[in-house]
Amino acid sequence: MPNQRLHSEQKSDSPTQGKNDSPETPSPILYPRLFALIIGINNYKSASIANLLGAVPDADAVRDYLLGQVGIPISQIRILRDSEATRSAILHGISAFLDDERIKKGDPILIYYAGHGSKSSAPSGWEARGGEIQLLVPYDQSSLDAGGKVHGIPDRTLGALLTRLAGEKGDNISVILDCCHSGSGTRADDGESTYMVRSVEIEAIPFDLDKDVWSLQSLSYEDRATAIATGFAHSGLRSHVLLSACGAEERALERDGRGLFTKALIDALLEHGTDKLTYADVVQRIANLPTQHPQCEGVNQNRIHFNAIATGQRHILHKIRKHGDIYIMSAGTAQGVTKGARFAVYKEKYPSVQGKPLGTVIASSPGNAETKMDAFPPGSDFPLDMEGFALQTRTGAEESLRIHIAVDSEFASEFEARSKEMQESDPAWRTIIRTEKEKAELGIALEKGRIVFNILDRYTTQHGLTRMPFPVARTVDAVLPVVRSAAHFYWHLRRKPGSEARSGMRKFVDIEFTQLKGSEEKFDGHLHPVLHKYGPNLNCNNKIDLQIKDTARYGLKIVNKSEVALYPALFYFDSSNLSIEPYYEPPTAKGIVDAPLRKQSSLTIGYGDSGSIPREYFLRDGQKLDVGFLKLFLSTEYVDWSHISQPSPFDNTRASKQAPVNYPMIWDTIVVPIIQRGTS
Repeated sequence: MPNQRLHSEQKSDSPTQGKNDSPETPSPILYPRLFALIIGINNYKSASIANLLGAVPDADAVRDYLLGQVGIPISQIRILRDSEATRSAILHGISAFLDDERIKKGDPILIYYAGHGSKSSAPSGWEARGGEIQLLVPYDQSSLDAGGKVHGIPDRTLGALLTRLAGEKGDNISVILDCCHSGSGTRADDGESTYMVRSVEIEAIPFDLDKDVWSLQSLSYEDRATAIATGFAHSGLRSHVLLSACGAEERALERDGRGLFTKALIDALLEHGTDKLTYADVVQRIANLPTQHPQCEGVNQNRIHFNAIATGQRHILHKIRKHGDIYIMSAGTAQGVTKGARFAVYKEKYPSVQGKPLGTVIASSPGNAETKMDAFPPGSDFPLDMEGFALQTRTGAEESLRIHIAVDSEFASEFEARSKEMQESDPAWRTIIRTEKEKAELGIALEKGRIVFNILDRYTTQHGLTRMPFPVARTVDAVLPVVRSAAHFYWHLRRKPGSEARSGMRKFVDIEFTQLKGSEEKFDGHLHPVLHKYGPNLNCNNKIDLQIKDTARYGLKIVNKSEVALYPALFYFDSSNLSIEPYYEPPTAKGIVDAPLRKQSSLTIGYGDSGSIPREYFLRDGQKLDVGFLKLFLSTEYVDWSHISQPSPFDNTRASKQAPVNYPMIWDTIVVPIIQRGTS
């Protein structure tokens, strides 16, 4: 693959050399640095477990793809088929990556599994969302060995192994599971006997199963970045990216000797390649599977496939259709669409760079989840017989940034001219409006020969922060990136549902913010104490006021008190450097996305079973106070919020059965300021 790191093996093309021939230096053969463990189980040892037909062919197809298309040598692949895929062999295969000296930190690692999955009640003492755990079913499941009955491989065990692996070899790990955990039996119950379900019922596991593995599970500050606890699909995965065959309550099917998911996945990779596709992209490009909706989850889901390279800000295309004289786009205010925003409409979802749009539309009436669009310019209607796809080319006026410039007129004139140029050439460039200081959000001033950025946004200044601590050179080129980031930052910080669309959702959702403390008795494999909540909820009256402590770590809990499952996305807006960091984003899927925040449940971030990292807060050099905002986006339907996050523009500044009822999609936000004060 073009973007992968390569390593070499020496090889000579000459079979012999004469005595007097001067020795030639063998030329190195460069191979992609991808290492894989592939598991496929058709035939199980126990007669109580129905056999499959397509798991081994799927495993072979993955191997062939890696060899033929990715170009890695067979020496970098370990494949376990049927009787080879015992419980101990699978666990050893994962652990073997740790001791493989060929694998350097950051090299891509792939773990693929095709076979039966299962679920079971969580053993006593295991914290599990919904009280259930998920398991992979090895070849020797339910048989007897020297240690007694062989059990499945629970999510907790796999999570602990991936924790250790990510700690040693980096988080460039992808896990692909073509199995399910929701069905029993093997034949699908739709009258079509050629469909088989990759799920079985198995006995419960003992509470101390694999204790030697998960008792070392990393839950400390450094390694919470990689840990998962229960559920293979999990909030905030940081150790790996997970591609699963279906949703939590769906069934992974095989037909005609192949798994529907794996076949569709490989077909998509063959058609589109892996050098430019992210994990999230490839799930969207998989052919429709009527009864399965593949899921993609992980903090790094926007990395290039089998690579450590992350893409830039994503360009999201929305479905659009024509209804009479108007166009209806399947995106609204929840996605950030504003009146006056323009979109180019394409026939295909993934247009080529040279692709010509069918026409342009402008947002005339944005709703929560849909927007009425008109052709632009007026009278330039174009046919749209089939569903099309809209890509934003200009932002609406509501997204404008109001600035005050207190620099000389020459600089101001050049800045305004360049800003207008940027608006014409950059689809993400928002309109910049010069105004008096009292109405501005950002101030640009000259101090000691450098440009400084004064914070004029009242939502921030009311807490005491009035300036960003990062001056730049007195050039328009140095200022433009900051202004671009500021426009994005303040727009997403202030936007919320219109008053007529407010749902009251926030009344049913609480955000708890607590300090975390290391256990005095429980330690992980790196001798770091396991973290748990310590002290009261610091979110008082929707504000968090922290006294900065060098070693303090914090975690969050989002509590859903409603009877509706929700899709949350949590971001931290850093007012000092304009970065927007995702604390939690929902998974991506083909079609239906599982709601992460179930009704009457909670989701933790930084501790518990979240798989996400705890947080530390700090004051930068010279600061006595800092202000940031936690902003929680909530919706009753899946919304892709990934376009909200952004890096700082400043260098290295990191801190019974009824007919279904269709309810309209609603969304909401919660903003919590964090004021950080010095101990003095």
